[in-house]
Amino acid sequence: MKSIPPSLARFLPFLRWWPMVSRRTARDDLLAGFTGALIVLPQGVAFATIAGLPPQYGLYAAMMPAIIAALWGSSWHLVSGPTTAISIAVFAALSHQAEPGSAQYISLVLTLTFLVGVFQLVLGLARMGALVNFISHTVVIGFTAGAAILIAASQVRSFFGIDIPRGTPFHEIMHQLVVQAGSINPWVAGVGVATLATGILARRYVKKIPYMILAMIVGSVIAEILNELMGQDATGIKTVGALPATLPPLSIPDFSLQTLRHTVGPALVITMLALTEAVSISRSIAVRSEQRIEGNQEFIGQGLSNIVGSFFSAYAASGSFNRSGVNYEAGARTPLASVFASIMLLLVLLAVAPLAAYLPNAAMAGILFLVAWGLIDFHHIEHIWHTSKAESAILVSTLIGTLINLEMGIFIGVFLSLVNYLYRSSKPEILPVVPAPEEGAYHFTRARGKPECPQMRIVRINGAVYFGAASYVQQALQQIDEDNPRQKSVLIDAGRLTTMDIAGAEILAQEARRRRRLGGGLYFYRLDSTIRDFLRKGDYLKDIGEGAFFPVMTNVTGALYWTLNPDICRNCKPRIFKECHGGILPDGLRRQRLMLATDGSEFALPPTAVAVALAKAFGVTLDVMTAVASEADDETAKLRLAAVVDTARRAGVDTEEIVRHGKLPVQQVVAAAADADSSILVIGRRPPRGDFKEKMVGDIALQIILEAPCHVLITGGQSKPWEKRILFPTDGSPICDTAVELAAQIAKASWLPVTVLAVVGKDGTRQKAEEDVAQKAAFLKAAGVACDTRVVEGVPSQTILRVIDEIGADLVVIGNNQSKGLKRTLTGSTTDKVIGRIACPVLVVKRQPEPEQMAAAVKNQA
Repeated sequence: MKSIPPSLARFLPFLRWWPMVSRRTARDDLLAGFTGALIVLPQGVAFATIAGLPPQYGLYAAMMPAIIAALWGSSWHLVSGPTTAISIAVFAALSHQAEPGSAQYISLVLTLTFLVGVFQLVLGLARMGALVNFISHTVVIGFTAGAAILIAASQVRSFFGIDIPRGTPFHEIMHQLVVQAGSINPWVAGVGVATLATGILARRYVKKIPYMILAMIVGSVIAEILNELMGQDATGIKTVGALPATLPPLSIPDFSLQTLRHTVGPALVITMLALTEAVSISRSIAVRSEQRIEGNQEFIGQGLSNIVGSFFSAYAASGSFNRSGVNYEAGARTPLASVFASIMLLLVLLAVAPLAAYLPNAAMAGILFLVAWGLIDFHHIEHIWHTSKAESAILVSTLIGTLINLEMGIFIGVFLSLVNYLYRSSKPEILPVVPAPEEGAYHFTRARGKPECPQMRIVRINGAVYFGAASYVQQALQQIDEDNPRQKSVLIDAGRLTTMDIAGAEILAQEARRRRRLGGGLYFYRLDSTIRDFLRKGDYLKDIGEGAFFPVMTNVTGALYWTLNPDICRNCKPRIFKECHGGILPDGLRRQRLMLATDGSEFALPPTAVAVALAKAFGVTLDVMTAVASEADDETAKLRLAAVVDTARRAGVDTEEIVRHGKLPVQQVVAAAADADSSILVIGRRPPRGDFKEKMVGDIALQIILEAPCHVLITGGQSKPWEKRILFPTDGSPICDTAVELAAQIAKASWLPVTVLAVVGKDGTRQKAEEDVAQKAAFLKAAGVACDTRVVEGVPSQTILRVIDEIGADLVVIGNNQSKGLKRTLTGSTTDKVIGRIACPVLVVKRQPEPEQMAAAVKNQA
């Protein structure tokens, strides 16, 4: 049979595995079934005792229900039958309705079993297998621990031989144990202790023999010896009594309204408990057997097994972890192993049933003490206790509730688990993230204290944005700009945003509108397409914006970089985006980084004032460097820097101090500018000396202009920060295009006008100069800078000096197109003469070296 129709496989699931049966698999299943029958014999008797039923009913529950569950379930290794939790639940639910062990009590149990099966079958047919997920692992552990304590408490009367009525609440049992401590029967207690000790030792040292069977034999032998020597009346040792050596008798549940009214509520609790046991056990074994478990089919199998079992004198059954684990370890290959185990159990029952007459109640109590102890999962209880306070509270509440009222205990646990889940889901994890450092990466990693963008917060939402979490998410997003008003934009990494409802969409739309009013925006990266479609259908995109969504593997930070405030970007230190290192600000202007080189002399005062003023206008940090011969001169260096830092601090400018060591100050200044990736280097010039060029510029300043990897702003002894007008001479060379851009940036930052000057000789082409001046003026006006133009005939250096006096310019921005030497052109000798003859600062705009040249220069200077 190669394929089975899904509908047929659902109602006859055994057709799926039946073709796998062979002689070899059948032999393996038969051996596993025999092992399982030996295991269930003592357990069935013990569990029936827990449930308040005659011992044989525990064995009946391991026969027909096990066969039906195996044939109609989905697990190949799950073995159904009586379990501890179900047994204690049955006893707790019905012991106050009728006398345990009586005919009325048995009738109630059979009706309860039938209802449990009906509920399980309905849930399976309705494909509602996910309901068991609402009973958390913590609730199961707490309930099982409480049930274990109840099991032990229920056996106190048999273990110590004291008179406590059945069905007595836990707290009253403990009270009666204290009150009747003097009435403890030593012979009964001795048999119980001997059985308990034998079981403990056998479990540890004699692992080849089932410890329960060995403990029962020892307890029975000791009890028989005592009864023979002293008489049963003297010892008070009572036995279970012989079991009927017959097939499970047919039975009919009581369907009267009164009985149904008493059993419907407990049936619902036991239904969920039994399904939780069966599904969790089958899944845990499936992990090892690599089998896929279908929860709904398992529901159907469990439901049919209890329905059929109620007509064969079986009480509510479920998956047994002990027998299922043994079944798998014994080599079971198919569900036939469970069928064989049930048949073997029947044969064993027929053979050993009369021997139960020698099994003392005290020995059975000792066995049940062992069972109760084994049910308490100390490992997971300790783990929960040290891991989560909320889960610990649920565990303790479930355990205490179970001791008071078993049904109420599990309901309390489920209720508290749901409350805990709703509380946690109402506060989805909102984590700050930053771009991943890997080259070419498009994802984000947790910030964990790493620098973040001062203007745009990037967060990851792990969870759902629904009505329960809407207020928390809204508050968290608003808290961002309350903590940092400059973070007007928020980018949400929505890859783990699971679901969204109307309330969540409303708060996000409100947040998007609010952030636009602040001058920022709300953006989404990797938002699931179904959530985006939901937002579109709800007409929320008109508030959030169509352009606010970025799919996976897009350069979202590259797109949003151009929405940032360039004034903040100028002075930004983190610079976490790749675009931050591109040298271009969001407004299209170049990013400037200033460095002041100071020697602490009187000639350092003018460049200090100019550098501080320019840094304040640009809104950037000022790098301050000085060079000393060796580390022995560090105190001198600190004094030099302290004077500049104090001036900058009074002006509200941040500084970074740099000390370099070396005997050649020019090399140290150039290397420092290269290391800091400076845009403008501010230096002072001393009075001229030596040859012609030195007389005009100054020896140190001349070398720095020649070798610096950046633009150089030179100040004389009388230079002051500019306050009136900027003069920009141009000769149409390529370097003047760079110079006009820098002039525009300084003019905008300083709120000053610019005069564009072109000087033509007698044989020069005036028309070309006028076109160049007009082009530069248009650029300045487009940048928002007021400007005027002049085209003058004359000698360049003399004309520039004359125009400076005429217009009152207090800053000159001039280009130097030569990387080596100052030639006698407008951008060569003219620059030299202008610098040496005017008092105002002169910004020499240089052609920027390529990165490879920059690296080589740094290496050479080092």
